[in-house]
Formats: sequence, structure tokens, C-alpha cells
Amino acid sequence: MFFPYRWFIVFSVTVLSSVTSEINQTFSLSNVTSTHPSRYHALGLFNNDHTSRKRIAVRKCQSNNFIYPVKILSTEQPFFCPAVFISADSLLTTALCLKMLQHKDEHPSSHMFLTIDRENVFFYESGRRYVSKVFYHTKFDDEPGYYNVAIVKLRYPVYDSDPSGRSHVSCLWPEKHFRNSKAVLSEWFEFEPEQNPSFRWLDLPIIPQEECRNELGKMEQSLPELSQGLQDFQTCVRDNRNSTVIQFCDARSSGPLQMSVGNTVYVIGLPTVHIDDCTVHVEVFNKITHYLDWIESVVWPGQE
Repeated sequence: MFFPYRWFIVFSVTVLSSVTSEINQTFSLSNVTSTHPSRYHALGLFNNDHTSRKRIAVRKCQSNNFIYPVKILSTEQPFFCPAVFISADSLLTTALCLKMLQHKDEHPSSHMFLTIDRENVFFYESGRRYVSKVFYHTKFDDEPGYYNVAIVKLRYPVYDSDPSGRSHVSCLWPEKHFRNSKAVLSEWFEFEPEQNPSFRWLDLPIIPQEECRNELGKMEQSLPELSQGLQDFQTCVRDNRNSTVIQFCDARSSGPLQMSVGNTVYVIGLPTVHIDDCTVHVEVFNKITHYLDWIESVVWPGQE
């Protein structure tokens, strides 16, 4: 007598044995490596015995910090560019803004300087520090909107912490993904006619790229600086009006974009280009992680 169910059982056992055998053959302890430790729930340990495992920007980060934005000015131009310290003698800012301050035949050390409202940072020269050199990203000339980043080196370093020991040097976020759904934007904006710009802090939601693309699609004219569209190394924030009369489309310094994790403030993005279309309520930033290798090579050359 033919028993089809017996044949099915035998077939199932054979297939299961084959699959189990295949699994056993394709993975064993010899396949376990330290390439992806978190796969096996092993988390990174970063202390004095393992500092070499950290990248330079992370090793230089002081966890108890607060960012004081500064102004880079010129004796030759009526503009300023916002910047933040990333070391005692280096500042992070946007390249396109600096180009508004610098003529081709001028060296930045002849006319560029920065100011800050914190008296304990400078102590002399009437609260000024003069620029020594400006470094533009190596790809800035080819794709200025996507590599809108510059490092400004000072002639002399500043005090990197206040009397309480809290650092005013920014930490640089080293990961592609953020740990917070909200960002903080420090910026100056034009408010009163014929008056110097005012300053404000904004709490802004970080939005998905698809939402950002839809918002950018409302523009009547595309942005020539972002001709390749929104890229994976970019992020967007939405204007939530912050109970002010100033919108994203109004004249603003915009940036850098920051995020707080515990007691540490990180710079996570730099602005691309100002969108003056008031039907669009988002702003596009280039993530710091996209520039981190270049930043480290300029600010801490020769260090590993």
C-alpha cells in the first residue's frame, strides 16, 4: 500500500537535514571575527588603554562643552561669517560665505579676524583673533554646494575652556545616523532695519529625506548649487517658526547645525545654500561625517 504522507515525512526530514547541514557548513566559530563585534553583542570599550580605536576627532572631543558661535569678519567687506571652534586654533565654517569676504589677490591674514562675546576667551587685542590661513575642501571648486566647508586657522590659539572647566570647542559627530530627532541651530538674522543682526537659538526637527525632497519640489526654480539633488550625506530640518516673525526664507546666517547627546554638544551639519522661496519651509545641511577625514587631516595633521 502506498502512503503518501510517509513519503512527505521522509522528504521533509531529508530537506531539513540538508538545510541544517548547509547552515552548519557555512558558519562555525572559525567565521567569528572582530570585524562586526556588535553582531554578537560585544560593545566598544573606549578608555585610556584603547584610545587608538577612536578616530582623532572623537579623541579630541571634551564631553562637557558648550558651543559659542563666533563671527569671522573682514576689514575690507561689510559681511561676517558664522563659525565654531573645533580646536584651540581652528574654526569650522562655510566656504561659500568666506568667498564673500576674500578677494583672489588678498591673503586672509591681511584682513580677516574673528570676534566673540566671551571675554575669558581672548583677554587682549580688544577681543579679536587674526586669521593665519584658510583651507577649502579639495572638492569645493568642483562641487561648491556639496563641499561647502572651510577650516580657518588662527595666528594664535584661544583658551579652550572657561573658568568652570567647560569647553567651548565643538565636538564633531562621527556617525552617519543621529541619536536625536531634533537639532539646534545657532544663527544671526536681520530683524530691525539698519541694525546689526540679532542672535537666536532654534530647536528644529530633523525630517526624513523623502519629506525634504517633497518640500524642495515646491520651488519654482531649482537650486543651481544643488544640481545633483539631495544626497545621502545631506540632512534637512523643518522650520517650526519658533514663535518668531523670521522665516527660513528671510536673510539669516544659518549654522552650524548642532545636536546634544548628554552633556556633549556636537556639530552635525553645515548649511548648503540659502533658500529664499517662502513656500519652502526646510533647509538642507551637509553632514559633518562626509568631511571628517578631510577635517582631521587639516586640523590634526600627522596624528593617528
